Amino acid sequence: MAFDTKVILQGNADKRALQENPSVGFTTSGASTENPTGDIGKDTTRMAGPGGAFAFKMMQDPEFANNIAGWNNMFAQSNQGMEFNQAKMQMGAV
Repeated sequence: MAFDTKVILQGNADKRALQENPSVGFTTSGASTENPTGDIGKDTTRMAGPGGAFAFKMMQDPEFANNIAGWNNMFAQSNQGMEFNQAKMQMGAV
C-alpha cells in the first residue's frame, strides 16, 4: 500500500481545523468561543450589548452617562415611556 504524503498531511491539517472549530458552533465546554471574554471592548465598531462601544463609553464618560440618564428620565415621563414601564412591570421585569 502506498500513501501520498501530501494527502496525509492535508488530512491531518483538516482534522486539526475541525477539532479547533466545531461545526456546531460550540466548543466541548459549551462555550461559543475558546476565550469568550478575551476580546470584550476591543471591537469599537459594535455599539450594542454589554461589550459594545456604547456601553464602554457610558462606563468611562460620566458626562455622557448623565446625558443618557437625562434622556431616560424624559422618556420615562412621556406617554410612551409610561406605557413601556407599565408593560415591563406587568411582565415582572422591574
